[in-house]
Amino acid sequence: MRTTIYRRGRPAVLLALVAGLLLIGTPTDYAQAPASLSSLIASHELKRDIIKKPAGLLLHEYVVPKGPYFQLFDWDMYFMGVALSYDKVSRPIMGSVEDFLAFVDEFANWTGYTPREIAPDALWALPEMCKPFLAQAAVRASLTAGDVSWLRGSDPPPSSNPNYRALQFYERPNAPARPTYFQKLKDTLTFWENNRRAADGLFVWYNGVESGTDNNPAVSDTPSQITEAVDLQSYIYREYLALAYLSRRLNDAPDATRYQQKAASLKALVQRRMWSEEDGSYWNINSRTGRFVKIKTWTNFVPLWAGLASPAQAQRMMATLLDPAQFWAPHGVRTLSKDETRYDPHHGYWRGPVWVLSNYLMMHGLLNYGHKKEALELADKTETLLIDDFQKTGGMNENYDPETGAPDAAGHFVSWNLLAEHMKEEAESGRDPTAIPDR
Repeated sequence: MRTTIYRRGRPAVLLALVAGLLLIGTPTDYAQAPASLSSLIASHELKRDIIKKPAGLLLHEYVVPKGPYFQLFDWDMYFMGVALSYDKVSRPIMGSVEDFLAFVDEFANWTGYTPREIAPDALWALPEMCKPFLAQAAVRASLTAGDVSWLRGSDPPPSSNPNYRALQFYERPNAPARPTYFQKLKDTLTFWENNRRAADGLFVWYNGVESGTDNNPAVSDTPSQITEAVDLQSYIYREYLALAYLSRRLNDAPDATRYQQKAASLKALVQRRMWSEEDGSYWNINSRTGRFVKIKTWTNFVPLWAGLASPAQAQRMMATLLDPAQFWAPHGVRTLSKDETRYDPHHGYWRGPVWVLSNYLMMHGLLNYGHKKEALELADKTETLLIDDFQKTGGMNENYDPETGAPDAAGHFVSWNLLAEHMKEEAESGRDPTAIPDR
């Protein structure tokens, strides 16, 4: 039996001696002692170094995936904040939101625009937009901290920071007083409404990379800006709900009502335009042709997590989600249906492999519509997958082969896979740290 014991900063000889004593002295007890995912995350110090100090363009401390990464990512930041809420970590999540908002209404002609990645020394991935998770992140940080007043603050003028001058950024002449973080949050939704909404009222991704599911075959790259995506509508719906909640907490009743109404209108539109009664599925739409993009990808099920699906629609969707010949795999939810021609379980990235993020969202989608047994099964599959990876490699991976559980992508990946630490207890209790309070 191969045994790996990992501790930072301990001499290798000592580690070998301890490992030998464990194997010789108590082989049965050691072999049978089950490791919990939480204990493995703690003993391997996986949460160490994921909070970065302010640097360059990033004016506030922020969270970043562990490893070679140094830039601030949009939805990684949000889901890491959800995971870290169990550890009462809030300030770096607030700082991450503030770092994104530092670019809103400052350096582009588009109201509300901010790039989806920011490094200390440069903006990345222009003209792709930061995914609509900033208001949700602000809700999560505020709930963790028990304080929403930070959203009334603002940053100093960019000209006071030498990093901005070095990059030849400039302030608009005769600019009005700098807007608050809360106003900038609202403006990010204005960007989507002004620049990424099709004629039918639904929102479009710029391309697959902007969506975060980089090579999802249901999202068009060429041409860009034509995919009315099921997942994007779900995220914006939740952003509206998040802004309604924050407005109530900041005693802005008119805005609370306005965003609640926007959420309800979008929900009705999605149910009317994106649902196929014939197929029992939500589909992406090509905005140029108005036709469904009938590719069976996991993002078609995101309305289960967001609460956009009606109970009747959800039950139709479950037949596909829980079908072993389509999405329900031995190690989680396939990100592309097994019967799709582009299904690639070995090296497909988002074309089949299992991700902790998609497993997590689908688990809560199952819970939202009364499928606790299947939610518990999915949580158990996910935890087992990661524990097996720890035992073989000493860490967690970005994604996995849905049939064999073998790692498929970046090794020792620490980002939203931290969500798995509490998946089983959430499945058992029904607690959802991504939930947006309704009052």
